[in-house]
Amino acid sequence: MSDPVVPSATPAPLPTALRAPESRTAQLLLASRLPARMAWVDRDGRPQVAPMWFEWDGAELLLSTFAGSRKLDDLADGSQLAVTIDTSEFPYRSVKMSGPITVEPSDGLTDSYRRAARRYLGEQAGSAWCDALTGQVQVLIRLRPTRASVSDMSSMPFITEPTGDR
Repeated sequence: MSDPVVPSATPAPLPTALRAPESRTAQLLLASRLPARMAWVDRDGRPQVAPMWFEWDGAELLLSTFAGSRKLDDLADGSQLAVTIDTSEFPYRSVKMSGPITVEPSDGLTDSYRRAARRYLGEQAGSAWCDALTGQVQVLIRLRPTRASVSDMSSMPFITEPTGDR
């Protein structure tokens, strides 16, 4: 009889696209004020997508949501998420990642959400936004990417090479 498989306490290494040194595109998108588009499958098997503020800590994508939000009905530790952070104008740029999550309740706003609010809104407006949410309770979703890719259409040959006779 074989011994049971015990999960390793050491997390799997990050996908190549997210390891240092990250591509310039990945660095810019992960530090941007673009929303992350979080995708998951709900309990009825229907795909769902929600724009979310995020924070990248170098190993995990941190997403905060308010306690009682509908998405939490579908998500639990070990659930799989896919996320894209992408530009909306051509030539498109994106960083995509997916993997399992952990879900951590909080007593109020998460520290990650407070930092994200200051990044998205500016120091003063972000602090004011969070102050207005006093008493609200959040849940922190930690996505540890097991797959990731970066795309930058500006580097495509048909964009960078001249066409026609000149």
